[in-house]
Amino acid sequence: MIYGISKKNLRSTLMIIGICFLFVCVSLTPTMGATKKGPMRTSEGDIPTWTVGDAWIYTVNPLSFSSPNGSFDGSIQNFKQTVGGMTDDSYTISITGDISGNVDVSGFSGELTGVITGQSYIRVSDLAEETTELHSTGTITYLWIPFDYSMDLYMSSTPALEVYDFPIQLEEWQLNGLTTVAGSFTIEGILDQPFDGSQWIDETVECTSQEQISVPAGTFECYKIGRETTLSWFSTDVGNMVKTTVDQYGENMTLQMVATLQSYFHVDQSITVSEDISPSVSIPGASVVISGQAVSTSSGDPVQNGAISVEIPSTGASWSTTTNSTGQYSMTIVAPTMIDDTPCGRETGSGGMVVHCSSGGLSGYRVQTLTTVQDTPPAVPSVQGPTEGKPKVSYSYTVVSVDSENDNVFYYVDWNDGTNSSWMGPYASNENVTVSHTFAKKGSYTIKAQARDIYGATSEWGTLQVTMPAAASAFFMKLFYRFPLLYNLIHLLLGE
Repeated sequence: MIYGISKKNLRSTLMIIGICFLFVCVSLTPTMGATKKGPMRTSEGDIPTWTVGDAWIYTVNPLSFSSPNGSFDGSIQNFKQTVGGMTDDSYTISITGDISGNVDVSGFSGELTGVITGQSYIRVSDLAEETTELHSTGTITYLWIPFDYSMDLYMSSTPALEVYDFPIQLEEWQLNGLTTVAGSFTIEGILDQPFDGSQWIDETVECTSQEQISVPAGTFECYKIGRETTLSWFSTDVGNMVKTTVDQYGENMTLQMVATLQSYFHVDQSITVSEDISPSVSIPGASVVISGQAVSTSSGDPVQNGAISVEIPSTGASWSTTTNSTGQYSMTIVAPTMIDDTPCGRETGSGGMVVHCSSGGLSGYRVQTLTTVQDTPPAVPSVQGPTEGKPKVSYSYTVVSVDSENDNVFYYVDWNDGTNSSWMGPYASNENVTVSHTFAKKGSYTIKAQARDIYGATSEWGTLQVTMPAAASAFFMKLFYRFPLLYNLIHLLLGE
């Protein structure tokens, strides 16, 4: 009698436990919740750099699920994620936890007690989830009789589920991807049931605010992230989510879950590497400067002649250099074309730039985000000002350009006398910018001005012809203009 009831109803229990485990996996792996939208990026909220040994421990309580076939009501304690390894492309995240709760499926109810183990592979450059596998073993006690169970679950996403897109900002974007699940659920002597399926994820994610959240691990400034049935709070200081709530109601299923961070710790690398990308938002083909410093974490001394390698894993591009006597490094690269699985607005792609430093058996690395955008150059700038004057007298000229995307712009003025203004700005689109200049010698000059927006798109040259004759009284200037032969004669006599 027990055998018959168990086999019939545990097939329904399979669905319940499988969905619970799957949702916990999706919600608690490091790819939970973050956003992007337009190209206006800052370093705040940028991608965290994880180190082998970093760990986050959560409690999932409550964890409840119900459907017409039955219910599960329980919790997961000590749900721990640990960075167990790293390659150039991926982190390996080990997962452990203790699950317990009550299973109730018409005619069959029991207490489930078990452990969870598994691992995920997360891309270093953007924390997108590639694959995850979970295993759970334990017992389901029915009428004081324990039944051993085991569950194996494998999940992959195509493309990798890029839930984060750094830097995080107050904005919204669309999340798309196909998640495939396969596995089996076994109760010794009673049930051996395989399962598989896939789900196309298509939903809007929104970062609505920044707020402080208090959990057992502490109080943190967080980004509040909303999905269709999920809220989560992500802290860049923690390098992961601090809290997640799921509240889903429907005719056929309800799911409630609250996960809170209990503790976390970060491991120091033997070399501490800083990284600055300027500009961090650019157009493909523009120049980008990567710079920073490498120091010994234990002593604080600069790492001299350290080997520096820079890589953008999403494109396969890489560069190398060395640190100088103060541990500084700098290089200029050409921004590559990056493809984003979840493009938004003008953004064409984004990806982490990984900087590695090694020296004398020590090493360290840092990840920062480079974003590329579609961009239209500003209009050819107008140059206005005096077209005639005297040498050694300062004159003011006005340059202005309109950017069709209303981006701020820089200006560069070439005075055609061997000097220039260098890049000035940024200024608002269509803002008149006045700059003064003194020509040292008489002559004719073609003033040229160029406009460049904040993402690197550069206009054609705007020009203005000016003449700076020799210093003379107004009377003689008028006389020379009236009698050009006299002007030429005096010019020859003076040998000028």
